[in-house]
Amino acid sequence: MTRHVVDNENTSKNWDGLDIEIDLFDQGRSGVGGRSSHRLKSDEQNGSLRWDHGCQFFRADTPIFKKVVKNWIDNNVAEEWKGRFAASPPSDSSANANLDFFGLPSSPPFYVGVDGMRSIPARLLSENVDNSSKVEDNGDNAKEKSNINNILELLQGTRVARMERNEVTQRWILFGTSGEGAFHDTSEEIAKKTNEVTLGRVSDGDEAIAGYDAVILTDVSSSFGKWHRASAGVPEVFAKRVRRRIGARVPLFATMIAFDKELEVPFDAISFREKNTPLWFAARTNAKPLLKNEEKNSIDKDCWTLISTPEYAMEKIAETPMQDPTTGEFIPQSRDYLISVPGADLEKAFRNEVVEQSTGDPNFKVPNIVYMDAQRWGSALPCHRHLDGTSTTLRIISGVPYDSHRSPLAPTKEEVLSSQRQDEEATNRNFLLDDSLMLYQAGDMMSTYTPGYEGAALSGIEAAEHLIDQILLLQK
Repeated sequence: MTRHVVDNENTSKNWDGLDIEIDLFDQGRSGVGGRSSHRLKSDEQNGSLRWDHGCQFFRADTPIFKKVVKNWIDNNVAEEWKGRFAASPPSDSSANANLDFFGLPSSPPFYVGVDGMRSIPARLLSENVDNSSKVEDNGDNAKEKSNINNILELLQGTRVARMERNEVTQRWILFGTSGEGAFHDTSEEIAKKTNEVTLGRVSDGDEAIAGYDAVILTDVSSSFGKWHRASAGVPEVFAKRVRRRIGARVPLFATMIAFDKELEVPFDAISFREKNTPLWFAARTNAKPLLKNEEKNSIDKDCWTLISTPEYAMEKIAETPMQDPTTGEFIPQSRDYLISVPGADLEKAFRNEVVEQSTGDPNFKVPNIVYMDAQRWGSALPCHRHLDGTSTTLRIISGVPYDSHRSPLAPTKEEVLSSQRQDEEATNRNFLLDDSLMLYQAGDMMSTYTPGYEGAALSGIEAAEHLIDQILLLQK
């Protein structure tokens, strides 16, 4: 039995007929999804609250992905989002429509998961789950293990922190942690106390069949240095190529708020086209398909997600970096900071916008906020493919390149990759590869398409197809 490993749902396609096993490692606290995140909060006082706090919706502009999305819609995995969409200012003559958030409102259609954005990867995995059970990790926490057709095993809450290749067997051995010590927002003090162990289905006493033939990485932060909580200890020769292909990343903050009553505004989602506001986008969760219609998906308060501009996020990351400048240690997200600084700033900007749009109504009042939380997305998006080290909006913060430049994000199309970011071994490919090491990096950061969900999916599809070809060669 040939064994392979992937660490994201992008490459979980139909592997029928292949003699393989797949281990999928996911580091998220809330389960698979990554930036396709959905937050659920429930308590006696406020009832059920929900937000898409990462990816807000996605596009399907290319023939390949249009076919994929049609299948999702036919199987009730996704649905077109038709709502009251707006932009501020509304007139293209007074602002640049290129600043619209992934083409909303000017370039529909837009699509969402029928039960939140995270439901798409979760549904794609769960459709073939034969069974699931709880297995104990090396600490006191439990992780969920799911078998898909006895081929794919899902290991949630698990961080791959180091990888070594056995030069005799040509297999990758993975090391890391699971449970509380693996998460991005866990304190450094707790993370340091977590013991590193060998990960995956390693056969006791038989080195010949231990480890993995191939590894696909999809979190671009896996190529960071070991100080970062998402670092996977990727061999530097490959990590350098990944960093070159990325160029720079685009950070964003997301704020989740819940009003005690419905916010009476004439829109359910809005793009902010002005550059003098920290806000780029806002959306009402309750207005997304099915979330407002089915009893099991009921939301008891008016929930909104607010997305910052890249410019604002870069400013705040410079003020409060992700790495301690003295010790070099990773600085996890602090909920107190997120709520009091970016959370409060975005809420204030949104409140001002709402009040401004309601001018003339003496009875208008913004409802009380009953809940607020926030999220830092240090690698929310890749910068556009044409940008490189000469970009005037590039800024190096704690050794990490960020770029706030905004070009149109709709429609999704192939972009011309800067010569500084091209890779001789991955010319005209939407993923990075080293077939000699059986090591691959996929996702939107590697794609040559417009940044976004669609580009990530296209990268994953292409990487999966290539890996299938390589496996078939191995099994001949």
